[in-house]
Amino acid sequence: MTNVSDEELRQRLAGIARGPWAGGMVEARLKLAPLGKLRASMTSARTIALDEIQLSTSNKQKSRRLARVLRPHFEDEEGITNPTDIATRDALDDALMVPQLYELAVQTGYLPAEGVKQPARKILRDLLWSAGARGFVATYDYIAVPMLAARVAVTGLGEVQPPEPNPNAALRFAGFLAHLRAFYIDEQIQTWTRFLDDYINEENEQEMLWRYLKGERKNAPERAGELLAGCKLFVTSLASAFHVFDDDELDRFGLIHAYWLQKFFGYEREGSGYVKNVELWGKSDSWAHTVTTSPHLMEGIDGKIARVFKQQFLDQVKLIERTFKAVIALVKSTRRNTNQRRMESGLYR
Repeated sequence: MTNVSDEELRQRLAGIARGPWAGGMVEARLKLAPLGKLRASMTSARTIALDEIQLSTSNKQKSRRLARVLRPHFEDEEGITNPTDIATRDALDDALMVPQLYELAVQTGYLPAEGVKQPARKILRDLLWSAGARGFVATYDYIAVPMLAARVAVTGLGEVQPPEPNPNAALRFAGFLAHLRAFYIDEQIQTWTRFLDDYINEENEQEMLWRYLKGERKNAPERAGELLAGCKLFVTSLASAFHVFDDDELDRFGLIHAYWLQKFFGYEREGSGYVKNVELWGKSDSWAHTVTTSPHLMEGIDGKIARVFKQQFLDQVKLIERTFKAVIALVKSTRRNTNQRRMESGLYR
């Protein structure tokens, strides 16, 4: 276990809370907080069971409203267009960065599990008491959040067995935190990630960009240049963060970006783990493959320089793909460990 003084613990927790996500935490607590004090269901082991909290009539009504606001955007033909709903969703997205970073801090030995237990339990209870908010966590693959919940004895977010901490990775945490802050304030990167997440500016924009990058369409979508620039920065930012890590550290640090990595490499997460989204991409295509093989990738750059830049870009994509494969293995192991534990306890007999 990581040993830090009380003062150092306070400073490290405060450092995690500071960032582009800080305002989202404040707003999310205002928008998602329950009405009045919750009566949490506790087991004999003092576990907080989020899915067994006894809700008042007013909180049942609020829970239903939140379920509508936080519904999966891809199940709605028109998407999410209400500005208030979007603001609530964005606030929760920002706020969930904090528990994800708590989990990463423990996994990397930057903070002891006991040190994050009290603030983590408060955040999870305040934000995820409603079924809609818990569904949001599952739908958008905040996979570090259920790991943290399991670590601090909070149930209702699915069964996982969080990995044992790797204390040798503690020195990398501060640098990665700086990367995250830069990643989430870069407007061009955010333009690309929102595009990955199906937020489009014109009808069929994703298909049009895909066909244009493939060379199957002459006319570029209006945002083609902006999106391609954002994609390049996305890759460069991630590769710059990941290249300093040893192979046994990639999975833990890659976990924070798992949602974007699966989108970029054409995967989706099912109950058994990450699988190739064959229905959408076939067996080998993805945004990563489409961009790296596009005749437009280095358009406007002199031939010899373009070849050098393209090779650098390909190497960066290979690194983040290796990171994503490490994340896939880590997620699979947390489920396997849980199933193994259940077998050993006799739950499958």
